[in-house]
Amino acid sequence: MNRKYSISVIFPVYNEEGNIERVIQESADFLQATNAFEDYEIIAVNDGSKDNTAQILQRLADAIPFLKVITHRKNLGYGLALSSGFKEASFPLILFMDADGQFNINEVKKLFFYLEEFDIIAGSRQQRKDARYRITLAGIYSWLVFVLFSLRLKDVNCGFKLFKRKALELENLSCKAGVFYTEFLIRARERGCKIKEVPVEHLPRLKGRQNGVSLKIILEAVIDLVRLKYSLNKR
Repeated sequence: MNRKYSISVIFPVYNEEGNIERVIQESADFLQATNAFEDYEIIAVNDGSKDNTAQILQRLADAIPFLKVITHRKNLGYGLALSSGFKEASFPLILFMDADGQFNINEVKKLFFYLEEFDIIAGSRQQRKDARYRITLAGIYSWLVFVLFSLRLKDVNCGFKLFKRKALELENLSCKAGVFYTEFLIRARERGCKIKEVPVEHLPRLKGRQNGVSLKIILEAVIDLVRLKYSLNKR
């Protein structure tokens, strides 16, 4: 990579005391050691964590000068956590990355190759290291998104996505939780943004537990998809 990039790496964080220090430190080391970066920052959004996440982030912020910590007093959800991070971002490239340790930031190098032609480079979890039922539900969800919106992505909700800043318009999004990425990608496509999906390595979660996928969450996602379809058809 001969070109120099300026990038903001944004982590939405909720109850990740067992993973967040390693994830932040590995990301900081990568940004400092990789000569592809001219400027960089890490933004961690503590979305109302109830464990020791806040204390760990504060300690890391004292040691890492380019780490910003944003704190939500209560849990506002994944989409609003990402939105808060984006509002504080300084640079033209934005990487959204989950904070659970299941992605290696080094994989962003694969995504850089497509920046000349595409505005959004979306990761797709390769050999996904999750429970079978989660993988099945994710496949059904991506199929439903394709049926409703003709958005052909294998892994719509993969938490590893690289964007050009101009592709991000989060203020008017109505879906703040599980359907956040779907609405964002659809609206970006409507504005003429080009999207590329690229396989990235997916790692097993070493510590902590994933949020449960309850029937309530599934029904809320389906309802949000139907509402989104209705709102788009009304225009």
